[in-house]
Amino acid sequence: MTMYNQSILILIRTDASLKIGSGHVMRCLTLAEGLRGFGADVRFVCRAYPGNLNDVIGKKEFKVHELSALDLYEGREHYTEVVEDYTHWFNVTQEQDSVETLDVLDSMCPDWLIVDHYGLDCNWEKRLRPHVHKLMVIDDLANRLHDCDLLLDQNYFGDGENRYEGLVPPTCTQLLGTRYALLRPEFAEARKKLRRRTGEIRCVFVFFGGTDPENFTGCALAALSDPELARLEVDVVLGKTNPNRASIERQVATRPNTNLYVQVKNIAELMVRADLALGAGGATTWERLCLGLPSIVTILSENQRKFSETLDKAGLQICLGNAKELSVSDLKFAILKRLKTVESNRRQSEQCLEVVDGKGTGITKEMILKGIPVKQWGIRSASSADCEFYWHWVNDPEVRRNAFNSETISWEDHQEWFHNKLNDSTSTLLLFESHLGPIGQVRFEKSGQDFKIDFSIARQFRGMGLGEQLLSEGIKLFLENNQGSKLVSEVKEENQASKKIFKNIGFREMPLSHRVKNMKKRLQLHLSPKTR
Repeated sequence: MTMYNQSILILIRTDASLKIGSGHVMRCLTLAEGLRGFGADVRFVCRAYPGNLNDVIGKKEFKVHELSALDLYEGREHYTEVVEDYTHWFNVTQEQDSVETLDVLDSMCPDWLIVDHYGLDCNWEKRLRPHVHKLMVIDDLANRLHDCDLLLDQNYFGDGENRYEGLVPPTCTQLLGTRYALLRPEFAEARKKLRRRTGEIRCVFVFFGGTDPENFTGCALAALSDPELARLEVDVVLGKTNPNRASIERQVATRPNTNLYVQVKNIAELMVRADLALGAGGATTWERLCLGLPSIVTILSENQRKFSETLDKAGLQICLGNAKELSVSDLKFAILKRLKTVESNRRQSEQCLEVVDGKGTGITKEMILKGIPVKQWGIRSASSADCEFYWHWVNDPEVRRNAFNSETISWEDHQEWFHNKLNDSTSTLLLFESHLGPIGQVRFEKSGQDFKIDFSIARQFRGMGLGEQLLSEGIKLFLENNQGSKLVSEVKEENQASKKIFKNIGFREMPLSHRVKNMKKRLQLHLSPKTR
């Protein structure tokens, strides 16, 4: 048995502050937790701006390389000055930031560097690229050049396919649109148990982002405190860096049926409970859509405008425009209107569910892993601890499509089958693994005088040319211990990928044997003598 201790190393450069908000860090944390589940060592590089979330990242047990920061807001009366020139987010130049980030790298050469920052562009990326294997950019703006291998923009735009034309290298893989939205697993889980919304509004969810320095939360509570809306239950969520917490607590205390939550871990549960959301057009947008929650949103910054207005035109939310121009009476009127449009609320909920399915983090994670070369791998016998790996592999949609019995395998049935195979002297289960984790399996099973072969590659490792290598090595190891054995594989006629792999390593197509002659579209492949 060969085991590998080498970890995937991924570095994430992002920031949070009272000006920047929390959205960039939070979506990067979502991605980081997904990558850690595959054994990746994920580390963050962040500046210590006022309102940063470096301690939140640390509590998630990720290492944070903290860069120093002057008080960006020193001498300013308010933290909320609108500056859409995102270079003003820094107290240093991009060049200086790149130097400090390179100091963090030192002798490290990460498999991936992920950057999620409006203040950084191709100038910064070009300086870092020679020191990393791959570079990924998370962006929403499509307003500047990037030098990257992978770009993610999870927003909803009519011109999504062409947004980055001329802004990224021709070789860059682009993940564009809401199917790639970075959501925590809790939203996909909550979606499975989601009740069908009727359109009636009894409970309102209020969340204006992690910082909300201008206190739009307070404005929403003021509107909801009107006697005409007093019957509604209200759940209010704040980030831990919200500077207006004390005044909001006072408002909550004076309004019946109102709950306050700070830095919650069950936000999906609160969204499921709600019938209407009041909030900003930021990252929470995709969470609301995933759970089919009708929403009234306001625009807190210019980068939210285009997709917020596009979603409004598509009937997926109500956008009231710039939050700074919104009065308490405007918001009250909008809520009262939604109370009367029950059927419209119901339709909007159903439309939202079709736009975001909660699988974006998984897709993005797989794209990142595909960009990491499998430098070395080993083979070992499967053990009882591998049962869940095999279960996920066997129920992969592509595997089920190519199986002669395409029905999903239940966990209970799989456990019984796997236990029996491990204890069957006529079956051999080999598992392949690398520093990236388990990557596939080959099974040999006695059938009459022959041994039938079954193999599969984990989804995130397909398209990397591993199939032939793994199958050849698995067969070689098996024949060393089972000399003279005849190997057979039965595949569907339409499964061209598997046929090609088998033929490339020396198998030849044979007429159907009598016992399988009546099985429609089943081919029998035999191992040629030279391969043995």
